[in-house]
Amino acid sequence: MTITNPSAFWLLTFILIPILIHLFQFRRYKSLKFSNLYFLSAVNEEEKRSKKLKHLLILLTRILLIVFLVLSVARPFLESDSMQYELNLVILDKTPSNLSFAEGKSNPIVVENMSFINQLFEKYPQDLKAVDQSGQTVEPYEERAIKESKSKINFEKILEEHNDTEKILLLSDFQKSVIDENLAFFQDSTKAYVFMPPYLLPPNNVMVDSIWVEQSNGRGENTDLRIRLFAIGNVEEVNLALESNGQLIGTQLVEMAENASIILDFPIKRVLNSSYRTFQISLEGDQIEFDNEFYFSVLNQDRLKVLGLSAGSPNEMINTVFENEELFEFRSESLNNFSFQDLDEYDLVLLHLGDELNNFAASAIKTYASSGNSLLIIPESNFDQFNFLEELGFANVSSINQTSREAVRLEKPDIRNPFFKNIFNSMEGGLSMPESQLFMKWNSGQNLLAFANSYPFLGLTGRQENVFAFSVPLNEDYTNFTRHGIFLPVLYKISFSGKRENQIQYAYLDDAIINLTIPDLTSGDIFKLRQGEQELVPDQRISGNKLRLILHQEDINNGFYDVVKAKTEVEVAKLSLNYPKSESQSDYYTSSELQTLFQDRSNIILLDSYDFSSIDDYIAETKKGFPLWKYFLVLALLSLLAEVLIIRFFK
Repeated sequence: MTITNPSAFWLLTFILIPILIHLFQFRRYKSLKFSNLYFLSAVNEEEKRSKKLKHLLILLTRILLIVFLVLSVARPFLESDSMQYELNLVILDKTPSNLSFAEGKSNPIVVENMSFINQLFEKYPQDLKAVDQSGQTVEPYEERAIKESKSKINFEKILEEHNDTEKILLLSDFQKSVIDENLAFFQDSTKAYVFMPPYLLPPNNVMVDSIWVEQSNGRGENTDLRIRLFAIGNVEEVNLALESNGQLIGTQLVEMAENASIILDFPIKRVLNSSYRTFQISLEGDQIEFDNEFYFSVLNQDRLKVLGLSAGSPNEMINTVFENEELFEFRSESLNNFSFQDLDEYDLVLLHLGDELNNFAASAIKTYASSGNSLLIIPESNFDQFNFLEELGFANVSSINQTSREAVRLEKPDIRNPFFKNIFNSMEGGLSMPESQLFMKWNSGQNLLAFANSYPFLGLTGRQENVFAFSVPLNEDYTNFTRHGIFLPVLYKISFSGKRENQIQYAYLDDAIINLTIPDLTSGDIFKLRQGEQELVPDQRISGNKLRLILHQEDINNGFYDVVKAKTEVEVAKLSLNYPKSESQSDYYTSSELQTLFQDRSNIILLDSYDFSSIDDYIAETKKGFPLWKYFLVLALLSLLAEVLIIRFFK
């Protein structure tokens, strides 16, 4: 037993008061006249013994009353096991997942935890220090302290800077990844950790898994924005709203299966300029508590740059397709005179190939295709470059010796193939297909169009599925394909197939490097990021037309940033940043799971409930142990009651 206020023991001198009262008041003699002296002697002896016992009992109760009152004032307590460490450091986890709501709370976890810190500093201002997950000091009532951060808890740095810390209070949502990664620190028995988990059951959430665009028709005029959502837990119903440049362009109410994904489509108009459009996805639902916004940018496509290369006269039917100046910037060049170092400037290369192809041109074209650029090969009547096609990805390419020049009808395409999406909605009604003579064949890759005898007509190959080839010269001597209704949409589909890449731009706050494609870059350019009044100049590297940004997580927020040239203040791109996927996908430890995980660790203390009273009661217990003063006060009252009963009923 330990005494909080030992100076109170001088009050024990008051015990002399009832003793003196007993000596001078209870021992006074009274006269009693009686005629029978013998009987009087017997009565006096009995009365003296009875009164003496009663007076002693009263004296004892009064002494006990004073003793118990003095002990209650002295505030004794029994030391508990937790008193060997004193709480002196609080770690506030401000990672984005802490924007979710704890059960029964009206504020996000990070706000509730900041409120706990404010109350702790009010009550124990001299004893505590508070830091965030990166080790930065957190002051009470500091607005920036409740602003979510992106970095994970750095226990190594925090413990190194606070080496004398005995006991640590962790205010967090207790992501399993965070706890599991730092189990080694929790095994250190020289330090104690206090946990107050906010969840009794794991929370549910919906996250934006991925976004991409697809051409919604064969002419590249419109695109479909496709959004894949993933439900974590049982979310049920979700309302998704899509905004573009601050204006609402569509909403969808969807039902989500547990731990499943769903794809939503939004049509968006194709805009022909080189600027960005910003989009924001907002998710609403009873089970969606945080990470309910997603930011991305869509590059408004400039005119498609198409290059036609041929050794002889160009195919006028093909060239006519690309004379639409709203969609295409077309250039026709001689295969023998073209400067191949400019090849990467083009989105699509049409290669009219006969029997002439020098090694330099072949190497440049293969490099162009291996970089993911779109290449369409159209054979001429004198074609003999079978090895070149095989080097691009087609196997066993050979000519077809046909005794007669009889045309063979093409098979109807498989409309389930994504290539034909939005070209053919249905094959019902007997679509008439074009005819063609057989010219050459191969037996690998994907046959987008084929003859009735299964020989290929239009093939697709390449690691990135970006190399197309017709097996027949596209002139009227061999086929009527160029005069058929499917010719134009098929050629448009080939042209815009490569525009899927780099059309959508978004990044995550934990990305180490962010790459942006910006035209007309020079090595001396310096760029800064602007969001409202905030401006920062990140670490950056320029390579060709690629700008590589290295962002420090503590400097940035989610949302849109303007990428601005520092010298001219001209905006050249939009940067869209989102919370890391790991924050949305994380599992969380509940109270019962933490109890099981640390059941053998005496230095891990789990508080019963998620509120300030749990922290306050625990700190009071660690500072004062098990208090006994209230029990001594009860004993003092019982002593007083005993005195009253003795005086009233003891005869």
